[in-house]
Amino acid sequence: METKEMKAVISKKFSKSAWILLACWVVACVLVDALVFLMIGEDIPHYDIVELCTVLFILLILIPIVPPLIYFLINRRKRKLTELTATETEIVGSYIGFIPISKITLKMPIEKIDNIAAVKNFFFLYTGKALRVASTSGAFRIPYVINADEMVAFISEAIEKAKSRPVQTTAAQPERPQIDAADSLKKFAELRDAGIITEEEFNQKKSELLGKM
Repeated sequence: METKEMKAVISKKFSKSAWILLACWVVACVLVDALVFLMIGEDIPHYDIVELCTVLFILLILIPIVPPLIYFLINRRKRKLTELTATETEIVGSYIGFIPISKITLKMPIEKIDNIAAVKNFFFLYTGKALRVASTSGAFRIPYVINADEMVAFISEAIEKAKSRPVQTTAAQPERPQIDAADSLKKFAELRDAGIITEEEFNQKKSELLGKM
C-alpha cells in the first residue's frame, strides 16, 4: 500500500512586508544622511579628503547596505536548510532555530503532535506562512511555507487517523504447565516394577506424557 505524503514548499519570493521594511529603511537612511550633511556642511571645505571619503563610505554604503544584506543572507540560509515532509505516520525534515547557527534535524511520529497551525506574521521577509507545530517536547516553527494551509489539513487528518487507529496489543499466551516427563516416567516405572500398575497401564501413561511434550 502506497504511503501518502506532502512536502512543504519553501518560498523564494519577497513578501510585501519585506518591500515596505526595505523602503522605510532607505528613507530613514536618506534622512539621516541629509541631516549629517547639513550638520557638517559648513566644515566640508576644511575636511581632509580621507576623512570625507570615510564619512561618505559609512553614511552611503555601510549603514544603508550592510544590515539589510546580513539579514538577507541569514534568511537565505534559513530557506536553504528548511524542509519538511509529512506522511500518514510521521513528519521529517530540518529547520534553523532562533539563533541561525546550526541545522536542527526533525523526525516526529504523527501521534506525538498535539497541535499544528499556519501562522501569518507581518515581519516575514518571504511570502507564505509559518507552520507552528506543538508537541509534549516543545514547539517549533517552519517559516516561509507557501502551502502551509494544505500541510495543516494533511497533518491534521493524519493525526485524527492515528487517534482512531486501534492500539495493537499482544495477546497473552496461556502458560503451559511445566511437566517433568523424566520424573513422571520414573515414578510410573517404579509403580510398574512394584506391581502396582500393569505394563499396559505404564505404556499408556508413557504415551500421554510424551504427547504433552
